[in-house]
Amino acid sequence: MRPVTKVRILGFRLGIVVLAFYWLVIFTGTHVPAVPQMFSAFNDKIKHFGAYFGLAFLLCYVTSGDKPWRRFGSILALAAIYGAIDELTQSLVPGRTTDFLDWGADLLGASTAISLYIGLRLLTQKSTPFRRILH
Repeated sequence: MRPVTKVRILGFRLGIVVLAFYWLVIFTGTHVPAVPQMFSAFNDKIKHFGAYFGLAFLLCYVTSGDKPWRRFGSILALAAIYGAIDELTQSLVPGRTTDFLDWGADLLGASTAISLYIGLRLLTQKSTPFRRILH
């Protein structure tokens, strides 16, 4: 059986296809007109945390590089910029508003995912120097 990282769909790595689909889903989810919530606003922060956790984890999975701090810093910066743009453009959608705390939940989710990814890589490849582990 081929490792999942080698699987290709229409010439693209499976991880890239999953990332693109996931990103499209979260973009769509934040840019459709709001529907009445059945749960508290706290649930909204959990949704933001989870969405950006998934986004950052997938970005960690499909990227590589010789400089892990630059790689993971870039992923966090991308999540921060995208989260800010996402929040600002939501104000253009009927029933949606810009919320600074949503952006904070986005950043927390992305940071947690990056930390978990690094931790899992360290646990699965103990004998490899830190610089080489995170490719």
